[in-house]
Amino acid sequence: MNLNIAFARNLRQKRRELGLTQKNLAEMLGQGYTEKAVSKWESGNNLPPSSILPKLAFILKTNIDSLMREPTEKTYYLGIDGGGTKTDFALEDENGSILRRTIEDGCNPNTVGISTTKLILKNGILKICDGVDLSSVIVFAGISGCKTGNYEKDIRDLFNEMGFEKYDVGSDNDNIIAAGLGNSEGISVILGTGICAYAVTKQGSHRIAGWGYLFDNGGSAFHIGRDAISSIYSYYDGSGKETTLVSRIEELSGCSGTELLKKLYNDGNKLVASYAVAVFEEAEKGDEIAVSILKENFNEVARIIRSALKYFSNHSEPVPVFIAGGLTNRSDILKHIKDAMEQDSNRCEWHILSSSPVEGAVLIAKKMRGESDGK
Repeated sequence: MNLNIAFARNLRQKRRELGLTQKNLAEMLGQGYTEKAVSKWESGNNLPPSSILPKLAFILKTNIDSLMREPTEKTYYLGIDGGGTKTDFALEDENGSILRRTIEDGCNPNTVGISTTKLILKNGILKICDGVDLSSVIVFAGISGCKTGNYEKDIRDLFNEMGFEKYDVGSDNDNIIAAGLGNSEGISVILGTGICAYAVTKQGSHRIAGWGYLFDNGGSAFHIGRDAISSIYSYYDGSGKETTLVSRIEELSGCSGTELLKKLYNDGNKLVASYAVAVFEEAEKGDEIAVSILKENFNEVARIIRSALKYFSNHSEPVPVFIAGGLTNRSDILKHIKDAMEQDSNRCEWHILSSSPVEGAVLIAKKMRGESDGK
């Protein structure tokens, strides 16, 4: 690769990473440069005058050496697992070694808005791929809420601007299916800020629940936390029973009454979901309301899994069920699920996902290398 071509590729890559058009870059350079001049540089026809290279590098937040360096021929695989609470990024090289890992805030667009989702994704990508030519990266992003809100196009547009070799966008449950089931049949269940399940058969994937916090009926950290908050306000207004959840959540939040309400509406689903831990702990101490909240929510989890089992009615062996998400940090999570499933528990082969969902996203990215372009 000659110098002109190497420079053209690096210039185009850096410009796209910053979300600049050729016209934007020309205007920032000033000195009479136009969009046409930038286009010529990016086509490899000629190089800009050496006198403007320092300014060009400054605008593109890089250095002259990086602009002139021949791009690597290596391929990298970027997996992204975007949930309601956190977004996990993992970059792997051709040898199967995880080079970097980084965590950003949750990026569910139904919760934070698509503009914030794109910002979180872009910041995480630029951080984890620092020094890596994005045109040598194949990326798969499994994003919670991406499909229910029809946000795939927005994220694809972002990835296109960033100039990846290949890219694809799906649900965070795709990551779990890949990490847990691989190419096998079974059921995957996410119990995190939200809830979602898929029955994966030879005929395809069949979704159960996961319609968002407004329409799902329970089973997630958000729903458990929401029910706890509801019990507190029922106690405040005299319509509900006494519960230790009142003092516990007042202590955790540092406020009560209308001040707590303001805080909850201001901080949103993530804060509500964080109170699920308190429900588990107060239930262990015997609080009647906390026990009933968990029972009701895990009955909903059981209903969802039973619905998924209908797709395996002809299977004589137990069906593999992989559970993932933040609630699996609880050592007693399977006991709650099995108790709610009762006899139907024997129809399942239970697993807590041992590998991280982001590793599933990396596996999907690696499969994409030999497939048609994801753009």
